[in-house]
Amino acid sequence: PGKGTDPQQTLATKPLIVKPYNGNDLTTVTSNTMDLLKYVRVSLLFLPLVLGQVRKPQSFMIGEEYCQRLTKDPYFEPDMVVGKPWRIYYTWNIKMEDKCMDMIFKNATQSIINRVWNDMNEYVETQPYWDAATLLVTMGRAKHEMLLFADQGAAGRFTGVPNVVRDGNISPARSAVPLLKFHMKLLHAGKYLLMADCQIGVITLSARTRAMPYRAEIGGVAKNLSLGDGYQACISDRNKDELVTDNK
Repeated sequence: PGKGTDPQQTLATKPLIVKPYNGNDLTTVTSNTMDLLKYVRVSLLFLPLVLGQVRKPQSFMIGEEYCQRLTKDPYFEPDMVVGKPWRIYYTWNIKMEDKCMDMIFKNATQSIINRVWNDMNEYVETQPYWDAATLLVTMGRAKHEMLLFADQGAAGRFTGVPNVVRDGNISPARSAVPLLKFHMKLLHAGKYLLMADCQIGVITLSARTRAMPYRAEIGGVAKNLSLGDGYQACISDRNKDELVTDNK
């Protein structure tokens, strides 16, 4: 792959309420514009939106404002996220309840970059600098994947190219797939991973699946972030000696 233009956000950020993706169609409540519909259809494959109902941020903070908050005291090291799966245990602005989603990060090798470039270079709305990709993340059992490029500025800020061709549920038009924007932050010496979508405002808190924290600890970490009311996710997944309590 050759050099491309710098990634740019091309769509306005608006609070959304959407129905879960069903593989073919999507209805937005707050906007019927084709550009926004196109963006949401792509996003649904690579965010936990596939698992729940997006809720308007209670504090009226749009996604970019959430991400700006995470740039304060940024902490992210790619080597600390690759390897064992991360599981989403808490969310903001989306409800997953008993549904679970795992994420696996890999270093973006040249062969991975070439494969995603071959799939997506004709379809992305804005060409990234392909050779600068740093990570590949796969999500869910269907292993939806996204190639991540580190943005300038605070550590943990990324632009993503969703590989919708590999997924097969969407047949995109040429130059029609927008780039996605995320911010990630490691918490508690890398025990937790906070991931925010900078365009929709969905935020997830994850931990490694092999050493699941207690629900009370997860709730405490979430509360201390001061991001507003959120929801426990994957609620049936808990330590054997934990009592079943309120999942808020």
